[in-house]
Parts: sequence; C-alpha cells; structure tokens
Amino acid sequence: MIFILREDGDGFPRVGADLRVVHSRRHPPLAERELFCVGSEGVLQGLREAGNVIVCVHDGWYPDELGGGVAVWGNARYWEVRSTPFDVVDQG
Repeated sequence: MIFILREDGDGFPRVGADLRVVHSRRHPPLAERELFCVGSEGVLQGLREAGNVIVCVHDGWYPDELGGGVAVWGNARYWEVRSTPFDVVDQG
C-alpha cells in the first residue's frame, strides 16, 4: 500500500528496511517534505509507533510542485508516479 510519511526538516524520518520511497513533494504548511512510501500495514504501524507522522491516502491525485504527482486508486493498493498532470474524468 502507498501512504505519505511527513518529514519535518529534522533529518530523514525513522524508516525500516521494508519501506520504499517512490516520490516526494514540498508541503511547507504541514511538513518540510511529504514522502510517498510503499510498505505493508505492519511497516506503517511500526513507523507510527516510532513517532513518525503518517497520512493515509485515498483514491485520487496528489500533485507535486513540479507539475506532476502521484495518482492513487484501488484503496491505495495501486499508484503511479507521473511527471505530467493527471486529469480524472468521471465516466459514470
């Protein structure tokens, strides 16, 4: 699953070996950087217990400051890092 790990500028957050950072973006109002990470539910829980700030993502588009971002679907099981905008059109 994919989720956001917030980095507050005090150095890289405490992470485990079973965690992969796939993208990042600046988010000054809430954190120095937000790291889009892929890991199991156990990894996510371990990060929380270690004091890291975790944000669960929902299906949608998470833009970065460079015009790209991360598209998420399937209840955070599937994701795609894009260098261009991702426009969602409801086909209803």
